Amino acid sequence: MEKIVVLGGCGTVGSLMARILAKEYAVTVSDIRKQTPLRGIFQAEGIKLDLGGHNPKIIKEADKIAVAPSLLENERILQLIKGKKIITVQDIIASCKVKKPVVGVTGTNGKTTTTQILKNILRVAGYRVPEHHLNIQGNTEFIPALQARLEGDIAVVEIGTFGKPGEIKGAATDSKVKIAIITNISRDHLPPEDFPKYIECKKEIIDVAQHIILNADDPIVASFAKNLPGDRITFYGIESLKSHFEVFPENRECPYCNKTLKYKRRFLGHLGDYYCTCGYRRPELEVKATQVEKDKFKLNIAEETIKLKTGGLFNVYNSLAAAAASLTLGIDPDDIIRGINSFKGAAGRHEIIKEEPRIILDYAHNPAGVRAIMQLVKEETPGRIIVVNTIASESGIEGDREIARILSNADIIIPASYNARKASEHTRAKIIHIRSSREKIKQGTLGASRRQVEEAIQKALEYAEEDDTILIIGEGGYKYAKDILKGS
Repeated sequence: MEKIVVLGGCGTVGSLMARILAKEYAVTVSDIRKQTPLRGIFQAEGIKLDLGGHNPKIIKEADKIAVAPSLLENERILQLIKGKKIITVQDIIASCKVKKPVVGVTGTNGKTTTTQILKNILRVAGYRVPEHHLNIQGNTEFIPALQARLEGDIAVVEIGTFGKPGEIKGAATDSKVKIAIITNISRDHLPPEDFPKYIECKKEIIDVAQHIILNADDPIVASFAKNLPGDRITFYGIESLKSHFEVFPENRECPYCNKTLKYKRRFLGHLGDYYCTCGYRRPELEVKATQVEKDKFKLNIAEETIKLKTGGLFNVYNSLAAAAASLTLGIDPDDIIRGINSFKGAAGRHEIIKEEPRIILDYAHNPAGVRAIMQLVKEETPGRIIVVNTIASESGIEGDREIARILSNADIIIPASYNARKASEHTRAKIIHIRSSREKIKQGTLGASRRQVEEAIQKALEYAEEDDTILIIGEGGYKYAKDILKGS
């Protein structure tokens, strides 16, 4: 068996390259890192480790060298492997064929949870589902295509975008997506000229997939069915509610005539049963939820009531999307019900990390996500809602202001990030500032530092009383809150 050394194999892309190559070659991961959380995965898949540096003897004995993309321009690395045959990630994608059905999930919100519910259904039904085992969402660039090539029976990959034309189409093509789910599309206060481009980016997956699962309650997503044959489309949505939910209404323009849509019934934000004077209306639902309550609903494909371990309308939508994809794959309805009922929730999505006081962690980082989590927390909290806001919106100050307005439904807001502090004047809730939020530390999508998150959480704990809920939102909270609370 040929020997291949993967340089940078502990990294995001490098680890997936190693795991794919290990199906046919004797693979050694070589990395300057001394430890990796993937050690157990590597060992289980027969991959050897060379950590803490690149052993020249191991490299010399290798037949080929696979190099992670981040190291391809590293002069020291290139000198180290001079004269060796190099394998790139593009080589792996081109030569390693996908021999399984692949479901691609895209949209503004709900991608991760929908993906995980669908995986749970498939496992309940007895299928092996590939996992990338990365501590990130892993939905852009090479990750979906590599994940689709890991061992398994059916792959479910999350496909995101940085807003570049061709990005989603390229990822879906490389992943060989057969079934596509589009969860929802939110403006999130993009400049008006950018929103149509964003819509077109999300729409690209339709050019690749054979079958499309669309959220009928989202007027933009539903419009993607135009000019497509009916047998390529499955629509899902909510038919009726049994409980009252805070709606957080948001207007939408008709995708055909640009008039403001009218609604027979709103469910959350811009999602609902809509129609337009031009004749456009919500399509007929094929997979639908009725008698929806906070944590349960009736699913039309089975008589049994779905009981969600993590409630909220957004999780009803995520469950419907996963159910629709499962039906398309031919999964038995009983397995679909069992898969949804047994799903325990995604990390960082309405994750209860402490009781007394109750502390909920949610990755919500845009207006639509904040609306969704606020709807659920407001429904289930008998006391006050205290929000620790660690968000720095990717949409800029307008996004931060819209989030502040949505948080008017809370009782107390503690801005942890500089951006949240700056936008806090746009909320009607009581504001409690911390000193460290005066510092502007935004790095990429991370809006708040550990120190800012810690100070904000300590302040929230000081104010929390019996029956109150502390809600921590944003990437900073997701990254630091659990570790901070270990010592409290």
